[in-house]
Amino acid sequence: MAYQNFTTLEELHVEVTNRCNAACPMCSRNQFGGKDAEGLAMSDWTSEDAEKVFDPQFLNLKNILFCGTHGDPAAHPNALPFVEIAKKQTNATIEFYSNGSARSKSWWAELGKLLGDKSQHQYYRKTDLGVFSIDGLSDTNSIYRRRTNFEKILENAEAFISTGGHARWDFLVFKHNEHQIEDAEKLAKKVGFKHFRIRKTSRFSRSPAGPNKYPVWDREGNLEYYLEPPESKQFQNQIKNKVEKPLYQGNATSDIKATEIRCLNRTQFQRIYVNARAEVHPCCFLSSDMYLPLSPIAKNTIQWIENRYKKDFNSLRTQNWEDLLQHPFFASDLEQSWHNSDEKLYRCLRTCSTVSNPIISQTQDRPALQGETNKSPSNGKKSV
Repeated sequence: MAYQNFTTLEELHVEVTNRCNAACPMCSRNQFGGKDAEGLAMSDWTSEDAEKVFDPQFLNLKNILFCGTHGDPAAHPNALPFVEIAKKQTNATIEFYSNGSARSKSWWAELGKLLGDKSQHQYYRKTDLGVFSIDGLSDTNSIYRRRTNFEKILENAEAFISTGGHARWDFLVFKHNEHQIEDAEKLAKKVGFKHFRIRKTSRFSRSPAGPNKYPVWDREGNLEYYLEPPESKQFQNQIKNKVEKPLYQGNATSDIKATEIRCLNRTQFQRIYVNARAEVHPCCFLSSDMYLPLSPIAKNTIQWIENRYKKDFNSLRTQNWEDLLQHPFFASDLEQSWHNSDEKLYRCLRTCSTVSNPIISQTQDRPALQGETNKSPSNGKKSV
């Protein structure tokens, strides 16, 4: 059975650019919040890419996530036209994720108009959604969302909401901002956000400084300060990851390899990912490994793929969706690897196994702010 096809796919996760105005220390696009990671080549979609990605043949497509692995979609100069193409060629709802600090108020007002469609979708979102990643208030947000401006973010969010945009505030919790959650939630309601969501990162577990602090560097590689996990257990990611350390050390023992794989994108979301180079991957995690081979997990992914397939086998710039989805990687090889201890990808073991699934555990839903029922499941987005 094919991994995904025009009939089974319900979500597209897309990265229209890997450019970003921010420098979040836990994001692999930069060196601990300093300069860009070595080897990260800037990539952007063309209009032709957008036309091809949002193929009208996806008749059961329910949702499209504009959410970069390394970039912020608002950083692309043609982000608005791309949203228009997605809405023209599909019936899916749109989720647009951003730190909210780039672009003008008029730009965000225009996005609000585009995402203000009130038609009822047969999907858990029901409406399009603008997601603003805001990790604190004026004195704390830029500690993690480095190079962003809190006042500008609020102005942009207000402009988005004023033209009909349905907005959610995503709050990534650390020790330096956990005392502000209640005040941030009150502010979100005042501004007009519909939802407020807590995010709990699992990335402290692989900090080079240990699990209780994460280093933050300047552009020259000098230590500026440390991020610390929240003190309250309810805001900590409680996943007990038994495989992360050995996998990041390149040591997949026999008991780890025997772990069952339950792919989130295959079993829960029916989702596929398209990166900023218009390359298709089963998920954003495998794509990230191919971008930046910085860890043993990423190197394992690259070796696994390059030993089997030709270059550009998954590029929408050289082939169409139908042929690409019939490629052995998507049609059979990856899924078969989950049942063979010696073939399992380290990334699949780390992200979607029965003993290591840090993605679902990173989200804590809060009551809806505007009198709506918040029944949406965790969307599986990478927490950064």
